[in-house]
Amino acid sequence: MKRIEALEVLDNVFANSPLVITCGATAREMASISQKKTHLPLLDSMGLTTPVGLGIALGHEGRVGVIDGDGSLLMGFSILPTLKAYGPKNLIVVVLDNGQHASADQMLSQASVVNIAGAAKGLGLWVAECSTAEEMKSLIESRDAAEEVSMIFVKIEQGNTPNIPFYLADPAKLSSDFVESIQN
Repeated sequence: MKRIEALEVLDNVFANSPLVITCGATAREMASISQKKTHLPLLDSMGLTTPVGLGIALGHEGRVGVIDGDGSLLMGFSILPTLKAYGPKNLIVVVLDNGQHASADQMLSQASVVNIAGAAKGLGLWVAECSTAEEMKSLIESRDAAEEVSMIFVKIEQGNTPNIPFYLADPAKLSSDFVESIQN
């Protein structure tokens, strides 16, 4: 599955829920599909997607989604024990794993040789792995009544969708719109 295909599904599954989106090509591809006030793309904030999602989930009663990448999660790997310690049941972290830093000249990430999902499982987190849009959607929907944080690792193809324009949004405006959307 290509990343943009996964993003289309995630946009629909988290239609009205807060959704924190990792930086780089993922944020650009999502913006080419959908730009909702409930979306919070973390432009130029690699490694902070899951921590920000955790903070939002701790202060929000409804479901909160995170779209992270393997490279970004590895950069902020210390979030995994924190997820286990605080583990809000309303948080679903979807890790799109292509084994590379696709936005950085497609350089391989450590995920090409390290099993991140296995490490998360080793910390006692609820983890599922999949590689198709249908499996991903089904796993997310199955976690609505979860009693703990959910991590879903999705194997995606390497590379970026061609001809996606840069996403030149004002981070302050994105933040303001996001806060307004989750307060209502």
